[in-house]
Amino acid sequence: MLSGARTACAQPSSLMARFLSSIRIPRVPGSWLGAALVLLALGMCGPHAAVGQDANVEALLDRGRKAGADATQMQMVATRARRAGLSNKATASLLRPAVALAEQGLPTDPLLSKTLEGLAKQFLGMSEDPSGDAWKRTRAPLVAAVTEAQQQDIRANDIEAFLNGLPQGVERRPVSLNQVATAVGVLPDLPGNGASLNTLNTAHQLLTSALDAGYSPESLRQLPSALQSAHQKSKRPVGVLAEGATQAIARGTPAATVLQSLFQGGPPGGGPPAGASPPGSTPGTGKPPDTGPPDDTGPPDDTGPPDDTGPPNNSGGGSS
Repeated sequence: MLSGARTACAQPSSLMARFLSSIRIPRVPGSWLGAALVLLALGMCGPHAAVGQDANVEALLDRGRKAGADATQMQMVATRARRAGLSNKATASLLRPAVALAEQGLPTDPLLSKTLEGLAKQFLGMSEDPSGDAWKRTRAPLVAAVTEAQQQDIRANDIEAFLNGLPQGVERRPVSLNQVATAVGVLPDLPGNGASLNTLNTAHQLLTSALDAGYSPESLRQLPSALQSAHQKSKRPVGVLAEGATQAIARGTPAATVLQSLFQGGPPGGGPPAGASPPGSTPGTGKPPDTGPPDDTGPPDDTGPPDDTGPPNNSGGGSS
């Protein structure tokens, strides 16, 4: 399904292991992490796994034991994955990175523990569905978003990089898989398909900050049009606006304030409250109408003494 990911799947000890290692020490556990991990195993490395990769679970368990990995943990991952309705290939994809780490002499306990935690949180209750329909429904939005993003020229490596950065970037609250799917779907909608931003990393930081702040799917979907509106009205580079929005979100500025400010062409989340800037004003100069001193120069009308010279009729002299 995701043709661009075959190369990444062919190197489980690099790209896949790097993703897994990035979730080893999250400060706030996110319920989507286990699902995203399995999604990468299925959506990116499942049907299109490189030929020659061993999909036999028992063989991987044996390799892991010989390399020094915790056999009990590995067996537990395999058991829970099967109960969640995952296929043999998907289960093998979960185990393979741990085996690769063990064979390199690296510790596997944190990785296997996090994998078990993700399976327990995300797939709790799905084991009652032997057909795996619950899992398919859970991962369907993210799979669809990844597929659509690729069809709109977002590379698989860029999508994977975005997902890789989420565990460390999302610290405040757990993020649902649907929210992650929405963020992936927003990537192609950013102005210029993301190319207008200084780097694609700017787009990743913006969406990661929005997820961390708890942006709703609807607010996430409004970000591209809000940036475009701010760019057209302010003539500022989209990258600068995106960076400003990221900073405003990180400061805790509410989503409604950030979006409204962008739609009005103002600084994202900064400056005066909504409505303070005239609708048609250009960015940065909105105060001239408030400068009123020119009308306060009134003394010229106060010179009145000329009317007080009144004795003209009393001059004179005498009566004849």
